[in-house]
Amino acid sequence: MRKPKLLILAGTKAARQLVELLVTKTSFDITASLAGVTKQPKPLAAPTRIGGFGGAEGLASYLRENKIDAVIDATHPYAAQITANAVQACALCDIHLIQFQRSEWQSVLEDNWHFVSDLEHALSLIPEDKRVFFAASTKVAAPLALRPDLTYLIRSIEPPAPRDRLSNAIYVCGLPTAHWQDEAKLMQDHQIDWVISKNSGGTASYSKIHAARELGLPVAMLKRPKYSVRRAIGTSQEVLSVLRQHFTTALS
Repeated sequence: MRKPKLLILAGTKAARQLVELLVTKTSFDITASLAGVTKQPKPLAAPTRIGGFGGAEGLASYLRENKIDAVIDATHPYAAQITANAVQACALCDIHLIQFQRSEWQSVLEDNWHFVSDLEHALSLIPEDKRVFFAASTKVAAPLALRPDLTYLIRSIEPPAPRDRLSNAIYVCGLPTAHWQDEAKLMQDHQIDWVISKNSGGTASYSKIHAARELGLPVAMLKRPKYSVRRAIGTSQEVLSVLRQHFTTALS
């Protein structure tokens, strides 16, 4: 009997952990996929293809040609276009789609969050001549140029292309540190007044949010995109449960 084939759209720490779990605990024929944005991604526990599919139609063609039985979208919560393509492609192919998405961060009493719909909205809240820690993604940083009066501290995994660099920005490359005290020191060293962040969820980048709270800094929190799926699954065990309902032979 043919093993059911899964395509996992990856690109996050949670996705990497999910792939490892499914490879270990199930007998699916698993292929992982990375968009190819990061030059040296950490390896996944399953065969991995790198690069785009060519939109929803291209993804649908891949699903048909490779006889994929189900797709797990475990991309970043803000990878709106990839998710939209997955929704459309799975509908075209009548293939089950599971959206695996870590839960949003929830504010606590000491937080000073301002929820914003986009980066332009965030910038409109910040007074003149402030110093801003931009802890989102350089891929969406273009609107920062609208505020030449601000000084930015911009952190990204990959350095920006020379044409994308702002004259009023300081760039640091790397991942968030695990300890909020380190993030707080970074903010203090650069005399940060505001933080702009995505509500990514999970633990990997929460330290900057904790640091902003401890320092009493306001945070412009970018809202997550809305998706055309019934419900996002937030844990690996929930994914296993859903798969069990559809593919009993691969989970027995």
